[in-house]
Amino acid sequence: MECDVLFFGFGPITHAFAKKLITKGHKVIVVSENSIEGTNARFPRDLFHTMKWTEVIQNQIVSESTYIGWRQSPHNRVLGPELINWVKSLEMKTEKIHHLSSASVYTDEKLFFSETDYNPRSSNSLNSKQKLERLVLEISSEKQTKFVNYRIANVYGSGLRYGFINESLNKIRDDLPIRIYNELDLVRDYLLIDDLVAALLDLRLLEYSDEILNISTGHGVSISQVIAHFKSSSIKNIKLLEVEVPVKTILRSVLSCKKLEETISWKPQLLFKALDTLMQYEIQGVPRPH
Repeated sequence: MECDVLFFGFGPITHAFAKKLITKGHKVIVVSENSIEGTNARFPRDLFHTMKWTEVIQNQIVSESTYIGWRQSPHNRVLGPELINWVKSLEMKTEKIHHLSSASVYTDEKLFFSETDYNPRSSNSLNSKQKLERLVLEISSEKQTKFVNYRIANVYGSGLRYGFINESLNKIRDDLPIRIYNELDLVRDYLLIDDLVAALLDLRLLEYSDEILNISTGHGVSISQVIAHFKSSSIKNIKLLEVEVPVKTILRSVLSCKKLEETISWKPQLLFKALDTLMQYEIQGVPRPH
């Protein structure tokens, strides 16, 4: 079986990316244990195909690009080790592996995180995202294929339900309290999903390999600034619920995008401008353009 793009793991981000690829005529195969009912009906059958783990490990797939978007390592899941061995084998052939990683690999307190602030080859104390980076690096090394690791900032936008921005919009719409941490005003780098997808499309065309690349805006926004923006946007009676801060929570997580700016044309939308438009759709019920 052949395709232009192969996905392992399929969520709102990879769905948005796959949609753009399909509109450009690319054939996409998705390998996922999660239910994605209805997706096949929305995409052309000749350009979109889904497979469960049990099915894919019995087949051979050849792809131009492979995107790994696992939220956690498959190791401890049923058929997880078999799937990993299949990915490492000659039954899965690809020109390049792209890993959709996370800002969560950065665990220190810094003003800005650059790509060199965490090296998956040398670190020993690993959280779940760091373990994933090491696993994908191991897979790429054994396959001797091109590899790039994207560390993605906090994504928000249409079609997403998780993350502070989208969760807050849903809470406001449903007249429920927004959860915030007591005595800790987190600062995060918020990235619009449209900009992320545009970056992934541009980066797919480049020949570089064995790289780590932050995909971010490089601008930090605090929770209190987000709440203040909601209040200034004619949203009345915003409710807040203070909760305990989880252990090892980082106060500030802002990713430098200098390397990305040197790699592609990169001018992401900043949060508040994009948020005003998103609020119209999610809270005020303004119809979305087709």
